[in-house]
Amino acid sequence: MTLSRKAIRPAQTKFLLSHNILPVSIDYRLVPEVNVIDGPFSDVRDAYVWIQTKLSAITSQYGISIDQTRIVSIGWSTGAHLAMSLAWTTKALDIPSPAAILGFYGPTDFETGALERHQEEQSYGEFPARRMRLEKIMQALPRAPVTNYGTMMDGSRLGWIKPGDPRSELIFAVLKEGIGLNVLLYGLSPKALAQKPDPELVRAISPMAHVRDGSYNVPTFVIHGLQDEIVPFKTAESFVKELENSGVECGFLPVPGVKHIHDLHLKPGSREWKSQVEPGYLFLFKHLKMSF
Repeated sequence: MTLSRKAIRPAQTKFLLSHNILPVSIDYRLVPEVNVIDGPFSDVRDAYVWIQTKLSAITSQYGISIDQTRIVSIGWSTGAHLAMSLAWTTKALDIPSPAAILGFYGPTDFETGALERHQEEQSYGEFPARRMRLEKIMQALPRAPVTNYGTMMDGSRLGWIKPGDPRSELIFAVLKEGIGLNVLLYGLSPKALAQKPDPELVRAISPMAHVRDGSYNVPTFVIHGLQDEIVPFKTAESFVKELENSGVECGFLPVPGVKHIHDLHLKPGSREWKSQVEPGYLFLFKHLKMSF
């Protein structure tokens, strides 16, 4: 719903470059001007195809040769959800999936209601209540899709979201009122606030459901804080167990004592980096057939 391709972690970008991995950060159409399937899922998949088919012609002009057969997908929070979506959206086009996926503290199960319950329980002390009526919020947002909102996270408790701003007000409602699925699935349509989410659509966006039906088989590493106030730790734990039970190669790094965005300022080589980030990248290096 917010931010853009510029909201990256510079230390992690430099770390990838130092190991001859070219990071590609992409924009996608944001919810709620478009629903998550027609917008973010589609755009991330199209960007992945572009990397496979077009990027080398551009980098070669600068003397940079890339191996388009060795691609991994990395995401943070909702970006982790989008990174995981490549495990099944690539199958619809019959193209190779990423070699591996690294997801930091992303939602993985949309069917049980655990995400909404956790957000409602945890967010009362973290975020203010919305000041605007939902209908007013929807009217204030643009009709045409947008690909960025806000810049980078700052050090405040609220970061880039501000009371009184319509988009921020919608985020407060998502976190505190359990309407996230409606907004994801229906965007700004009249169905967005009134209709009970279609179970088939919910399954379509849920990584856990795709593991269970066999359409998710990409090696995946999950990093998640035990005190995450946005996405419940137990859902990450259950997702990894389901990967294991389904025979999908996976890794899991539970991080004690940290909340949702815990890696933003960590530096490679630090004690925190080694305990909160590095194992995920080692997993990717393995699947890129690289030595560390």
